[in-house]
Amino acid sequence: MELIPGILAALTGIIFILMTLRDPRRFRNGLLFLAFFTLMTFCCLIYASEVPQLGVFGIVLIAVWIFLILIVPFLLIINGFTMLRKEGFSLANILSLVFGFMILAGEFSIYAGMTDFYQSGKTVSTVIMGFGSAVFYVCYIFLAFMFYTIIIRIIPRRAGYDYVIALGAGLLGGERVSRLLGDRLDKAAKVYKRSYTACKIICSGGQGPDEKLSEAEAMKNYLIEKRQIPAEDILLEDRSTDTMENLVNSKALIESRKGRKITAVVTSSYHIFRAMVYARRISFPVTGIGSHVAFYYWPSAMIREYAALVKYYFTWYFLGMVLFVAVMVSMLNVIG
Repeated sequence: MELIPGILAALTGIIFILMTLRDPRRFRNGLLFLAFFTLMTFCCLIYASEVPQLGVFGIVLIAVWIFLILIVPFLLIINGFTMLRKEGFSLANILSLVFGFMILAGEFSIYAGMTDFYQSGKTVSTVIMGFGSAVFYVCYIFLAFMFYTIIIRIIPRRAGYDYVIALGAGLLGGERVSRLLGDRLDKAAKVYKRSYTACKIICSGGQGPDEKLSEAEAMKNYLIEKRQIPAEDILLEDRSTDTMENLVNSKALIESRKGRKITAVVTSSYHIFRAMVYARRISFPVTGIGSHVAFYYWPSAMIREYAALVKYYFTWYFLGMVLFVAVMVSMLNVIG
């Protein structure tokens, strides 16, 4: 029986590696990694007395969990105020603030439900525990997404491409490249220059109602003026309005041309995984490459990406939440 946790951890780790190598664009890879991380923590605690080195490693893992559970909510709240100060008030800029308070409320609800803190009867305790379990589920899946977004950035990738797609973002004043978009274009230019094969850069982005020119045109101008990319090596895809259209239209553009079609997609680091999920949906074999993002901007951006993926996987996500909450509430009733 003592070997079962170790066997489960090893199997989960092996399956995660194999699945990621087979197709890094699957969200289940993130879930597998977090399951492996969780099982490894239990193994270190169980086997610490027999293998002292595991005890040290276990302390590190426990410290990580304590940081994630107790410290991160407060960091998210602080980040929310930072976003409001630097970027101004908007729904997108208060996401980390709201998420931080939601996590704290969920953690307190789980504590209250398990300890019968309110002493107010089975029904109230069940409701409190149900809310806390739902928040725990949301946060656990978010951790899987966050960890895998980091992992997918460090997966080894090739150095030679035929096409490098730079995904657009909104323009400042309707005509100027923003810092976020500039970082994407800088990364695309680096990939282009380091490629050992001749390649083209595809600037992908349409023209919004408040923009004086298409994002693709502004991106092309930036690459020519700031990064000295030859105009003949830049292709424009100027009809898309969102990430899926970026990929669909860029794929059509590439398929209309002759020759080899090995492709990379460059976007902000927090956006890579969703772009890869969408690319898989349209059978578009691409390599995702992330660009720099200001640290204070990262939490809110990750939460927005998470919300977009929840919408994409909503049926499975919702069913998983219902099942998890039901199990947790049932356990509370059995214990009670």
